[in-house]
Amino acid sequence: MTNPREMNVVAEIKKRYGNVIDLDKSPHAIIEIIKNFRSLLDERLDPGEGGGHPNRGTDEVGNAAVLNLILELKREVQALQAKIK
Repeated sequence: MTNPREMNVVAEIKKRYGNVIDLDKSPHAIIEIIKNFRSLLDERLDPGEGGGHPNRGTDEVGNAAVLNLILELKREVQALQAKIK
C-alpha cells in the first residue's frame, strides 16, 4: 500500500477505531468502515465521472482525505495543462 490516498484511509480508520478492531465486541465496525471508506478506495472508471458518494458529506470522510484528493486533482490538472502546452 504505497498509494498516499490509501495510507490516509488507513490512518483515518486507526484514528476512529484504534489499531486493533475486535469484531466480537464491535461487529458493526467492519460494516461502518466499508460504508465510510469504500468510495475513497474504489478505482475511478472514467476521469469525467467524478468521485465520492452522492449522499456523503465531507465531514464523514475526514479533512485529510479531502485535502489529499484535492492535491491529487491539482496534479492531474497540471499534467493536462502540460500536455496542452
